[in-house]
Amino acid sequence: MPSRRPLLTALVTGLGLLALTACEKPAPGATVFSGSTSAHRKAICWSFDATQPVEKGDCSLDLESQPAGDVAQTLLDEIAVIPTTGGENVGISVDASVAENGWLVSINGRSLNRNPLTEKYFRFTVPPTVLRRGDAQLVISALTEDGSQVRGTWLFGLSATIDGGN
Repeated sequence: MPSRRPLLTALVTGLGLLALTACEKPAPGATVFSGSTSAHRKAICWSFDATQPVEKGDCSLDLESQPAGDVAQTLLDEIAVIPTTGGENVGISVDASVAENGWLVSINGRSLNRNPLTEKYFRFTVPPTVLRRGDAQLVISALTEDGSQVRGTWLFGLSATIDGGN
């Protein structure tokens, strides 16, 4: 009687490959750290096509369909808040797929870099004035292949620590 082991192995391998092709790749991640605190998050919005900008359907953060009471909790779950002080160093690390086409960093809408970054790591000093009025919004924007539009977005919060001299 012929062995069924090779057939079973082929079936299991085929099913495994089929299952892998049905899975969607996760959006790339970014890590922000300051002092002894760090947080890693996947992109809130990400276009898997490097030539196309992000569109509303590419966003995992869908606040419109949630009850009002759940929105705050969703934001807390999705957007990490890093405690820091003015004058302290903050580091950002992005996945290689983000660095490949360039990325930008801004705090409260003000750009921290003129030209797109192409390294996986960026470090900056928090301007002392940024946290005087409370928390700040840190936005990381990945660019499309031609560098003209946003391909993905990460949101982080910077929160003044108690000894931050507010």
